[in-house]
Amino acid sequence: MFKKLFLLSFFTFFVFLLSNEYFNWIEYNQTASIDFRLSKNIDKSLESIPKKTLTPIPSTKNAPNIINEVQGITNSNSAILQSNVIYIDILPKVINSGEFFMVRIDGDINQNTSVFFLDKIFPVFGNKLDGYSTFIGVPLNTAEGTYEITLSKTPNNKTIFTNNNTVQILKKDRGFDYISLSNEILSSSFSDDSLKIDSEIRSEASRMFSVSQYWTGPFDIPCAGDITTMFGVGRSYNKQPISSYHLGLDIGAKKYEKIFAPASGVIKRVDDSPLRGVLVYLDHGAGVQSSFAHLNSTLVSAGDIVRRGDLIGLVGSSGASTGPHLHWEVSVWGVLTDPLSWTQSSLF
Repeated sequence: MFKKLFLLSFFTFFVFLLSNEYFNWIEYNQTASIDFRLSKNIDKSLESIPKKTLTPIPSTKNAPNIINEVQGITNSNSAILQSNVIYIDILPKVINSGEFFMVRIDGDINQNTSVFFLDKIFPVFGNKLDGYSTFIGVPLNTAEGTYEITLSKTPNNKTIFTNNNTVQILKKDRGFDYISLSNEILSSSFSDDSLKIDSEIRSEASRMFSVSQYWTGPFDIPCAGDITTMFGVGRSYNKQPISSYHLGLDIGAKKYEKIFAPASGVIKRVDDSPLRGVLVYLDHGAGVQSSFAHLNSTLVSAGDIVRRGDLIGLVGSSGASTGPHLHWEVSVWGVLTDPLSWTQSSLF
């Protein structure tokens, strides 16, 4: 009898996994050529995200714009069936380059619906707010101006409503730094081979994303210390012209200072780069990931599930570093963004 009950329970649990997780992953895997393998059976063990209602978007009586698929704004209409309407909203509508915004979609869409921005395709995902959304990062080198956001592959006979299908990008003066590096560091960490290795690590880490959003609420600063270099600062090495920009946040800290997860997620990769030293990549889901560089040591392994505040490593000075500090990066769909913007946002 006990054996029969056990087999029945196991079979029920197996069917549950297939119906609620596996097929959800398969649908999103077909959205674009992105590997979503980390999306299965993870988010339920992380922070629970309460059910909410999307902020209402003004009705058609206020004459919102109607946009066709990828064609831009056309006109204003009324008397359109509610079942044939898709609402989109862009939050915030004005940001600096190097920051991020959210596109929220409310309506009956399919998993093949995508968002277009800067000639790139971004998949949408269920946001646990009774709708769909995606986060989009704005590259630091984006020119100031107003940019259009469009949808594609929406279900047939659907009309798209939006108050404004554009986002305004501003340029922020982020300053520059002069950095002195020894010949030893230059020859080892900045050699062609070293730069190639680091580039391959970045490319591999940006090729695989999770769909489920594993965190809620603004990110935490991952370790104690003073911010020594802001995101986007231009860099001059050994009095040479500015050749690159700082695409993370540097926190000066004592050696062996503890580094904590700024938000929940899954450890995607632990590696060692000649340029960035000992590295940890943390996948937060929804295309968002953190990386932590120049560590002394790591206390996690690829595949580990971590929650906000879990210990992941210790501050060090590995790689091309002039002293103990943490270099923290946050990217969304592979675009590096200002980590501080994730600690101050009210979008999640």
